[in-house]
Amino acid sequence: MLLLHDERFSGWTLEDKLTRQHFSIQYMRFCRRKGWEPLLYTFHQKVKAQQVYRLNDAGALKIFPVKFRFPPFQRFGNDHNPQLIEQEASEDMPDLVHFHHYYLFSFPYTAAFVKEKLRRPLTVQLHGYNNSFWRKWLYLPSLLTLKKADRIIYSYKPEESLYRKLGVIKKAVRIPVPGVDQKIFRRRKKGESNRLLYVGRIPKPEKAYGEESPFILLHLLRNLLRKKDVVLDVVGDGPGLSHCQRLAHLLQLQDHISFHGYVPHTELPKYYQDAALTFSPIQVYDVDGWFDGAMQESLACGTPPAAFKASPNTPLRGTYGFMLSNNAEKAAEEVSLVLGTPGDADQMAKEGSRFVHQNCTYARLAEKLRETWEDAVRA
Repeated sequence: MLLLHDERFSGWTLEDKLTRQHFSIQYMRFCRRKGWEPLLYTFHQKVKAQQVYRLNDAGALKIFPVKFRFPPFQRFGNDHNPQLIEQEASEDMPDLVHFHHYYLFSFPYTAAFVKEKLRRPLTVQLHGYNNSFWRKWLYLPSLLTLKKADRIIYSYKPEESLYRKLGVIKKAVRIPVPGVDQKIFRRRKKGESNRLLYVGRIPKPEKAYGEESPFILLHLLRNLLRKKDVVLDVVGDGPGLSHCQRLAHLLQLQDHISFHGYVPHTELPKYYQDAALTFSPIQVYDVDGWFDGAMQESLACGTPPAAFKASPNTPLRGTYGFMLSNNAEKAAEEVSLVLGTPGDADQMAKEGSRFVHQNCTYARLAEKLRETWEDAVRA
């Protein structure tokens, strides 16, 4: 598996990368349980020479230094070290290569190497969102390279229109990712709650395009407090944590916000279960359970998620959650409305929880990935 970006955006140390919950390590565990020998290639900005680590339940991780970054002025996805990556892959000779997140700028030449030099099956995966029309021009080389892939894994439905335009829709396989551990994330009977929740990284204020960021939630909270007595729990850390804390102080939110820092994955359910609403501050066209880890975990625990609108025409109510306006004042009014009709939100979350537990479990994800990878090898 190739996950060719570093951790500037997350602020993770090398130890964090090896020990914290991450979908790439979970994919490796899926493979290991099937008797396969997975390898993960990835970058870290602090590494000066290649390092190899072995996780007993997952497999080998090869962490590479970043040789150069292009294009400039990007905070994510522009990391490169083609010579070393190709050298290692030529020695390892994997049976299949899975490139995770084809919006990385290393994808075009890496795909050409896999198909033309290694002559191996190539599967690729979207890890993100439907990019705007103008952003797609920036990623045009990566998008055209999708023609080289044997299978394209995605979860966000609006990407289907792109695949049709490129003529690769028959290669596309929709799989709900990143999935949830159904043994940990469970619904429980809920009482009334005035707690709101954000779970995720806290990037710097000048965040990368499309990355989740809780800063807008603080402005939303300030407006919402004029109508509702609520508390926002912020679970997670990152390079922007101190900025977020200072903004909370500036907005005089100290009595209505709690920063919990990093919380182990197994301890997250109690936060979801205690919340009335979970925020996932990304712009989407629907909350349908197929996409975003925090949304899936929240639904699994019986709490409705709220994202933000990708279009002004997007309705407030989605399939299993809500889409808020991008204006903090208007979004606060919408949250007040949602909190004022808890029965409707609870019913939506109940249906969403059922969907997630039926379609988005680790067991289901592992089986779909296995089918897709084995099909690519057979082809």
